[in-house]
Amino acid sequence: MKNRKKLAIANLCRVYLHIHGFITDGENGRIHYKIMKWQKNNKVSISEAQLDSADFIYDDNAKEKEE
Repeated sequence: MKNRKKLAIANLCRVYLHIHGFITDGENGRIHYKIMKWQKNNKVSISEAQLDSADFIYDDNAKEKEE
């Protein structure tokens, strides 16, 4: 389960960075290859639904916790 979560998050991050222009097409391809190599080496199987379940959480009104 932990490795499937890592894979889904890594893929989401790669896609986000590529779509928003942080990485080029070539960089995206190389990162995708590295992710796929990691998936194969760790024998991780994941469904499309599991990939799609990864998400970012952002709160524009977040405040630092006072201690």
